[in-house]
Amino acid sequence: MSNDPDALRSMSEFDPSRPALVHDQLNDEFFEWQPARHGPDYERYANPWRPGIVAWDGLLLDGWRPL
Repeated sequence: MSNDPDALRSMSEFDPSRPALVHDQLNDEFFEWQPARHGPDYERYANPWRPGIVAWDGLLLDGWRPL
């Protein structure tokens, strides 16, 4: 599967309890989502920023794909 941000799934479908490759729009970078590491903070601090974009930990998450 492509790492093109346009080919990613919407953050509205994102399940923070599952591993994924997540795109940060702010830095135009991908990172591996590790549920045990990131999930609790995401559940607590993630906020909708714009349609399809979630603000979390200083990042703007705009898409993901399963690993």
